[in-house]
Amino acid sequence: MSTRVFGILRVGTGDVALDAHDLQEVVRLERLPPPRPRAPAWSRGTLSLRGQPLPLVDLAGLLQLDRDPPVEPQASFVAVVAHRGARFGLCVTQIVDVIEVRPQQRHAVNQGDGSPLALTPSLIDHPNLAHPAYVLDLDALFALEEMVAVTPTATQPGHQSPGASTSPTVTSDATPTQLTARRWLIVESGGQALALDTAIVGEVANCPEVEPPAIALDAYLGNVTLRGARLPLFDPGELIGRAPQRVRPSYMVVLNGPEGRLALALEHVTALSADSALSPAGPGQAAAVAGLVVGPAGRDALALDHRVLLSALNLSALARLHARLDGAQAGSAAAGQPTRRRFALVRFSCAGDYTTLLDQLDAVDAAPTDYLASGGDPRFVGVWRRHGRSVALVDLRRLLNRDASRPPRHVLIADSGQGLIGFLTDAVQRIDYVEAAEESLVVRWRGDIDPAAPAIERAKRLIALGSGERHQVMAMICLQGLASDLAASSAALTVADDARHA
Repeated sequence: MSTRVFGILRVGTGDVALDAHDLQEVVRLERLPPPRPRAPAWSRGTLSLRGQPLPLVDLAGLLQLDRDPPVEPQASFVAVVAHRGARFGLCVTQIVDVIEVRPQQRHAVNQGDGSPLALTPSLIDHPNLAHPAYVLDLDALFALEEMVAVTPTATQPGHQSPGASTSPTVTSDATPTQLTARRWLIVESGGQALALDTAIVGEVANCPEVEPPAIALDAYLGNVTLRGARLPLFDPGELIGRAPQRVRPSYMVVLNGPEGRLALALEHVTALSADSALSPAGPGQAAAVAGLVVGPAGRDALALDHRVLLSALNLSALARLHARLDGAQAGSAAAGQPTRRRFALVRFSCAGDYTTLLDQLDAVDAAPTDYLASGGDPRFVGVWRRHGRSVALVDLRRLLNRDASRPPRHVLIADSGQGLIGFLTDAVQRIDYVEAAEESLVVRWRGDIDPAAPAIERAKRLIALGSGERHQVMAMICLQGLASDLAASSAALTVADDARHA
């Protein structure tokens, strides 16, 4: 059994550990929602989180960790959990830490008859913890008679089973009738801005040498080799009826299609947009063009419906062929290999090079020049109206005590749970999708965990990722956590809300 990463949550008078893979995010909760009818005391109703229902479990009440002193369960935070194809929220008091746990630091907890405790069958004894934390068994939690969770609605009946993963980075839906992207990756190919649903993006990489195509097919550029796997490479512009690329592509984006993986040739990756609403693309567009998405600085990007694109015979047949070839070559050699995971990273400069997780951001955009300046909290510079929503602006360079004399070029937007906060930076360098062994991610430093430390210090991380030639050490800033901390300690979002209704 290998090292695993756990999130440690303060629950009432004790600490509970949760596998970090099941923990999607943590949001602040000001008050509990109304209770669910005829529900047990630990079922605390349903919260609406960014337009999606989220049933809540009062973990302190369920585990009887609130008995001393006896108080009405109150939660400062909600840990959003995805498990067995469904989502629910755990009411917790505080986020303590994220730790790596070795097998010898986990210990079984048994009842008097020797059988393991149902909800907390083991505990973690770790040097970073003041006292041991009990590991929550989510399968046992699901087995409770009154347990409630929300399963995302599939676009076709029976398409997704209750046990399927809800990770926003995986999809096997090849033929739905609607495209409902949560985030769009804005790329450029042949001078045309294109938008790709991040759910289908497996990786963004430098484009290696292209092998000439064995057969002549429209938009088929040949094959590329990525870490021993051969992928068919296509010109996305030509796929939608645009002029073919005339220069060698610098980058490629790997799509995880239902028949196998394939790559699209790119000039560069531009930005990230969380605006899922599509506007009509106009007459004469290819069937794979779903509409227009607003990109950086208001520039329109053609949104590609990958489900139409990947259903094309040439693409699906080549992807399936390469997948079978790779599978035959790999054979049993894959047995015992470490589990691989896709890490989505945004590299940016802020008078220094930093990284943040793409999944923590709502959007990456050009820095605004027209916004309402705000006073009061000196950490906030103003309020920006973006696509009908208010964004409280923070100059991240000032928080880092770096040079902020030059105008910022980009803004990284995160949802604080109370509103959007945009972090002004010198420039976004690139957006990377890195596939690496899950165990290769090592958090070497977690910032200052003292609750009295400045929010920016608590948000810092030093991480290592990958192995061999692909091993890299990065200075990371957890922008979503930083946004939550800033929102909790400032009235700036009240200003933003006032501006929204002005």
